[in-house]
Amino acid sequence: MILWLNGPFGVGKSTCTRLLLQHDPQARQYNPERLGWLLQRTVGLVRPGDFQDRPVWRRGVVHGAHRAARRTPTLVVPMTLVRADYADEILGGLRAAGHEVVHVTLHAPHETLVARIENDTDDPGARNWRLAQASRYFEAADRLATLGPRVDTENRTAQEVAAAVLAVRDARATGA
Repeated sequence: MILWLNGPFGVGKSTCTRLLLQHDPQARQYNPERLGWLLQRTVGLVRPGDFQDRPVWRRGVVHGAHRAARRTPTLVVPMTLVRADYADEILGGLRAAGHEVVHVTLHAPHETLVARIENDTDDPGARNWRLAQASRYFEAADRLATLGPRVDTENRTAQEVAAAVLAVRDARATGA
């Protein structure tokens, strides 16, 4: 099973992933941003822009996640995808490769998200970029809700959010 954690930058996808991996020692993480960073440092020097806009990144994510998922019962992929066509392409590609993909959107209201980003001490350098990207998520939030369950993170601890995501995963695994 591929457990895709979507949501705005700063909502807690990385924290949730870390907790999910602690809970399930057989689970593994796949980070599509690594391929994005590589593309930014190579192709991006010649043609700047968002690495998600590059078809090679989207194909690479499908290929990389497919390979990684074959080695683990649960592959956790924390990655923001706000463009519907990109989400359809990547998630559809993984399903076409034979994987069960469970898409979960971690959500927080705008005010809560802004407060979290402004108070983040783990990566203060990303603050302005995350704040600038928040509107893109909220424009796509209704569409993302059609891709799978949404877990509201407001008034929940990170452990409670991870437990809610595990409940979604377990319900899918048992067919509930």
